[in-house]
Amino acid sequence: MRTQSRRPHTQYFLRTGAVVLSIACTEATAPPVAARLTFITQPVSVTAATSVPDIVVAIQDVDGRTVTTATNGVTLAVNVSPDNPNGSLIGTTTVAAVNGVATFSKLSIRGQGTNYALAATSPNLTTAISDKFTVVAGPSAQLAFTFQPQTVLANAVLPISISVQDAAGNTVLGATSRITLALAAGPTSGALTGVTSVNAVNGVGIFSSLSITAAGTGYALAATSPGLASATSTEINVIIGPPLALTFITQPATTLPGATITPAVVVRIRDAAGNAVTTWSDNVTVKIGQNSAHGTLSGTTTVAPVNGIAIFSDLRIDSPGEDYTLTAESANLSGTSDTFGVRIPLVFTAVIPGYFHSCGIVTTGAAYCWGVNSDGQLGDGSFSTNVSLRVVAGGRSFSNISAGRTHSCAVSNGVGYCWGTNGGSLGNGGMTTSPTPVAVSGAAVFASVLAGYAHSCGVTAAGVGYCWGDNSSGAIGDGTQNLSTIPVQVSGGLTFSTISPGRYFTCGLTSGGAAYCWGANDSGELGDGTTTNQRTPVPVKGGLALSMVSAGGFHACGLTTAGKAYCWGMNAFGQLGDNTANASSV
Repeated sequence: MRTQSRRPHTQYFLRTGAVVLSIACTEATAPPVAARLTFITQPVSVTAATSVPDIVVAIQDVDGRTVTTATNGVTLAVNVSPDNPNGSLIGTTTVAAVNGVATFSKLSIRGQGTNYALAATSPNLTTAISDKFTVVAGPSAQLAFTFQPQTVLANAVLPISISVQDAAGNTVLGATSRITLALAAGPTSGALTGVTSVNAVNGVGIFSSLSITAAGTGYALAATSPGLASATSTEINVIIGPPLALTFITQPATTLPGATITPAVVVRIRDAAGNAVTTWSDNVTVKIGQNSAHGTLSGTTTVAPVNGIAIFSDLRIDSPGEDYTLTAESANLSGTSDTFGVRIPLVFTAVIPGYFHSCGIVTTGAAYCWGVNSDGQLGDGSFSTNVSLRVVAGGRSFSNISAGRTHSCAVSNGVGYCWGTNGGSLGNGGMTTSPTPVAVSGAAVFASVLAGYAHSCGVTAAGVGYCWGDNSSGAIGDGTQNLSTIPVQVSGGLTFSTISPGRYFTCGLTSGGAAYCWGANDSGELGDGTTTNQRTPVPVKGGLALSMVSAGGFHACGLTTAGKAYCWGMNAFGQLGDNTANASSV
């Protein structure tokens, strides 16, 4: 007979004479009933794919007592959360309880992260959730392709991502292994280009500049890293894309009017990555695009492409110009060449260097300038610096030209013209910068006009000297220090053959060969034996008969009729040529 547990229920008292009797009544109770699950032992910190210590789950009644008679099946699983959506348990995850306790042995967890938890479930019992714990990746063991395209254009970017993983396939977030990619399979005509070796960052190596050079099927990449198992990509197919545009792969070169453009102009029918679309068969036609010189294109201008390439071997343009382009058209495709020139061979009669640009005149009288053009000093109507020659706008024939600091001047049919920056130095009565020539004001008929640092000077056919522009140091020579935006006559009544404006001073040569200078004289650049500024011309000491005189930044030089050279002024850099660094005011 099984004995049931009993517990006091009610106690009664009976008085009989002097004796009190107590009688206790008890009632039978039911056995514990399984109601919930509870973790007895649970993970604290786990290495992914490594067996964790035994996990024990008890079946309890509502009062938290283990129901030793329970044999329910209990199942464990990762309690999925936004932090760990892909974690899973490996091993036997459902076991039957023994004496009310389910023990899980040799389980491991796939995945890594923080805030993991396990859920224990059994039919009709309240689920138990473990405390949160961390799962870390195991040691680096292998490489794996985590991103690769299946199809890519030849020569286009081939994005690849490689992860450093532990033995269970978890990315080892702290890994910095050096990963190298190479072609493992595919046509021999193709090559892998770009940066093929990178260091992993947070366990991932990202390749962002790779490409395969030739179309073909069956390409595969191999990823290697010292000490780790290598990985091979799935098949990659490299294709030529649909036609997108026409590209000049051999640009038209500068040529002579009417001469064949060489080398031959070559146009490619290309896809988005620049590959020749070899199946294209529509004819390709070239025309003149930009054509300010109104030239005419001749030669074979329409050809049939071969393997996606059209070659034009006898193109010619009849008119000289500096800004030609060609356009190519085929069906709905088009493309434009770089700018090129058609030029007559230039023979210069004069070339003059300035501070940061140069100018010259050719035998036809046309003027050209080149170099820095931030102030319009090239005179071509733009403010673009140019390493090639730019024709001075206006189509005039010039007899004299000069390049200053940020402006230039020239003479055409006795009229002075200047262009560039304008602090009065253009002599047109205004202060507005001009990238094209403007006429110097007044009725003077000039034989020469020269540009200096911030002022300009000219000499008339009768030998009268004029200057204009900055006069803060007396460089205009009119006896004042007043800026002038129009030509003013140099004082002294001298008859000049030439005048040369320097930085803040000016020198001139009379028709009799005497040199005079005026303006700033801090370094003795006037050559008068002093360092005193002069607002009107003073003779250069020595009484030399000169054939030319030229003013520089802070010194000047002259050449005698016998061919001897003399210099005076600043000499810090040896610019006087006397084998010293000593300034000289004579």
